[in-house]
Amino acid sequence: MFKSTYSSIAIVAALLVSLSNCQSPKVEEKAPPEEPAFSYHKEQQRFKKASDGCRTDSNECAIIEIDFPQFREPAAVFQKINDSILHYIKTSLAPEDMGNVASLDDLGNRFIQDYNEYTAEAKTRAEEDNSDPFITPWNIETYGIVTFESPKLVSIELSTYSYTGGAHPNTTVTLLNYDTKTGKAISIKNLIKDQRKLVQLAEKKFRETHGLAPNASLNEEGFFWDGKFQLPENIGLSGEGIWFFYNSYEIAAYAVGPTEFVLSWEELGDLVDINKVK
Repeated sequence: MFKSTYSSIAIVAALLVSLSNCQSPKVEEKAPPEEPAFSYHKEQQRFKKASDGCRTDSNECAIIEIDFPQFREPAAVFQKINDSILHYIKTSLAPEDMGNVASLDDLGNRFIQDYNEYTAEAKTRAEEDNSDPFITPWNIETYGIVTFESPKLVSIELSTYSYTGGAHPNTTVTLLNYDTKTGKAISIKNLIKDQRKLVQLAEKKFRETHGLAPNASLNEEGFFWDGKFQLPENIGLSGEGIWFFYNSYEIAAYAVGPTEFVLSWEELGDLVDINKVK
């Protein structure tokens, strides 16, 4: 009896399969798998140092935190890139010549020493004036990431937030670009076939970003004190295209904040010498 039942089930299943095949259902088309993104071997390096007061009082505290990429191979070329990235980080912490020779640990100690002197002076003044000392925490944070990498080029973003007293904190972005064959820093402008056309496209996108009419005066709108559009100091690459970044104060008052936009690869068209990029 069991054999007969199983045989019937098998026959019905076969008929169903046959009917299903006759209907020839449409197979959903699938896009070909994306090629894996090109990537070098790299690791994020982290450095943190805090003043002793941070353990007991967050208002009397100085902290420095740094997180940045370092490449592991090919060592001969990427050591130059690593050294350059570290140089930019150190000079942002100590603009004077000390940044060229000191280690991160030395710079961290210097930062905390300056803060301790600042708090001591504030307390002394408060005692003399018979008032409460005005003490604020200090903070420096630098975070670096790779925004673009190919067999020929690599781009790095270094974003730094700092507050060491004053009316407001400062945030700056630095975009670095390197030739992976030599390890030397390069200018993105060197990848462009027609500089004049690049400026035209960038100004158009800048106006769109700020909602400005094509014929509006940039100076009257609060940008570019001489009234003439200029490319920013920081131009880098991203997966989307060429990234333009104007830091606060660069082209407008601090209250305006930074300006950034991307000209996509599609917008750039054949303006980019792609053989130098990929």
